[in-house]
Amino acid sequence: MTVMTLFWLLAAALTAVTMAVLLTPLLRRARDDVGDTFIQSPTARSQMIRWYQDQLRELDADLRTGAIDAAGHAHARAELGRRLLDDTADTASTSQVRPDRRAVLLAAVLLAALPTSAVLLYQHLGKPASLWMPGDMMTAARSDHTGGDAQIESMVNSLAQRLRDTPDDAPGWALLARSYSTMERPADAVAAYAKAVALAPDVASLRADYADALATAQGGALAGAPMEQVRLALKADPDEPKALALAASAAVERGDVSDAIAQWEHLYRLLPPESAGAKQIAANLAAARADQQKAPGGK
Repeated sequence: MTVMTLFWLLAAALTAVTMAVLLTPLLRRARDDVGDTFIQSPTARSQMIRWYQDQLRELDADLRTGAIDAAGHAHARAELGRRLLDDTADTASTSQVRPDRRAVLLAAVLLAALPTSAVLLYQHLGKPASLWMPGDMMTAARSDHTGGDAQIESMVNSLAQRLRDTPDDAPGWALLARSYSTMERPADAVAAYAKAVALAPDVASLRADYADALATAQGGALAGAPMEQVRLALKADPDEPKALALAASAAVERGDVSDAIAQWEHLYRLLPPESAGAKQIAANLAAARADQQKAPGGK
């Protein structure tokens, strides 16, 4: 074996080692980017599902407390389910991200260019080892990913758009109103509840929710329009729990302890004795009765 042959064998070995050192991190980065794509892409969809689960829990809680009847509960759950299927299908179709091929392409270019460059440099400079060491070859190219809040807002806006096309959907308006309340948009919640109540004027729980939204929009005060909705809710259903609770709060607000006690007593009889709601009402009653005893003329 001549010295020249040995030299070229050594040069080839050194080139192979250099290529391995350079390309391994680059190819590993490409593989990691593909993994990150599949880890990150479901995030907005998962947040969407969690938002729908929160809505379902609210519906179930309303059913347990009697704020909504079984028929209204079933209808609202069906509407939520349909919306979930529609929106997750849309998200799945738009969230597929093509893996970034740039790292692989760069590796292929380097594999072809570096050995050739080494030979040309050797022939030009006359040095036995002419290793071109490129600088930093990799830059982080991760696209920013849309936050869950923006995704939820997009879903709510989509529901609002659908309701503009189908304005006679009372459960849809109620769902939109609940969503606006959750997003702390009281004015929009009031407008959506007004649509729902106009379409379903005899649903007491809907009027109670409307009263609550009206009170929130006017800083928590129940006097005026909120109390009118509470009155209509109790006219439609004297046992509507949320309306009774709001009526008691309104009585406290205007200083009518006797009326507040009457409303809480009515509500307490409707609730499961061991429930958190019943315990809270019992505490309210105890405090109100104590205040009544302290008042002039109290027994």
